[in-house]
Amino acid sequence: MEITPTKRQLYPDIACGFLIIHMIFGHITQHAGLWHGQSSLYFSWCSLIFFMMPWFFFKAGMYFRLKDTLVEIKASAQRLLIPFAVFSLCGACLEYAAKMSNEGFTTVGFIQDNLRHLLMGGALESNPPLWFLFSLFFVRIIFNILFKKLPDYVIAIIGLIAACAFLYAPLSLPHYFGNISAGLFFFAAGHFSKDLQFKRPVLIAAIVAFIAIYAVDYPQVDMHLHQVFGGTYLLWLLASLAGIVILNHIAKIRLLEKTRLQVIGKDSMTYYVLHWLVIVCASIVVKRVLPEASCELKIALYTIACAVFIPLASVFYKRVSKRFQKQ
Repeated sequence: MEITPTKRQLYPDIACGFLIIHMIFGHITQHAGLWHGQSSLYFSWCSLIFFMMPWFFFKAGMYFRLKDTLVEIKASAQRLLIPFAVFSLCGACLEYAAKMSNEGFTTVGFIQDNLRHLLMGGALESNPPLWFLFSLFFVRIIFNILFKKLPDYVIAIIGLIAACAFLYAPLSLPHYFGNISAGLFFFAAGHFSKDLQFKRPVLIAAIVAFIAIYAVDYPQVDMHLHQVFGGTYLLWLLASLAGIVILNHIAKIRLLEKTRLQVIGKDSMTYYVLHWLVIVCASIVVKRVLPEASCELKIALYTIACAVFIPLASVFYKRVSKRFQKQ
């Protein structure tokens, strides 16, 4: 998500733009109260794109370049941890302002809840999607260290074994132990197959594997929580790789360049860190102005808010980021 490809490589931005829109709309429906069980069509669509978060790790691996460990730590911290910290704080301030008038609300309880979510989930409750930035930081550092001694396919196997071990560990461990391990698997797989994925036999194998696994096993895994909600974990890993390959091939269709999805994909970091805050702000306003608003009206209003304010915020965010990087 954090790397911009060259002009001749628009497909990652196109695929990224599609997935960002999919993710934002999913969070919009979540805040509006449209749960999966209320719409079989929506549930089927979401369950089909079960490889969304694995794709972001995979893409980061495709464009990874080996660096000195300290250089990688500094670069990744600036690119990932600083936005993580800034927008986590923004989310906390917004949530505090929204809840402080609630009956039974206390500052101590608010801090304790957010610290618990941070320690166990790798993100504050106030802006939960930011778990990806936290986990990707460690994935990049771990891969950078291991890649100096081991080939990428071996690192992928290490990530797979670690992910399975954390999944079935009889201990209540932080979620990021598992999602960092799974992220390492997809990151290493992306680095290994950045060119291999576009060979025709690989595409054919991916299509067959995706259809077969989805039809028979129907794997559903929450990568953030590192929990299995349906199907088999190992098959989810394989089906996700297949889905990633298929999506990257689809994104190379020249006609899709006219959709301008690459514009959103290019600014994906801004959309990622801001969309939850915009939706929360919109939900606060709607609840106060239109307390009896239907689920459909909420979805429409939240969508309009995201379509208007996120692009505007993207321009401001990029200007501030450039000034910060110059300093």
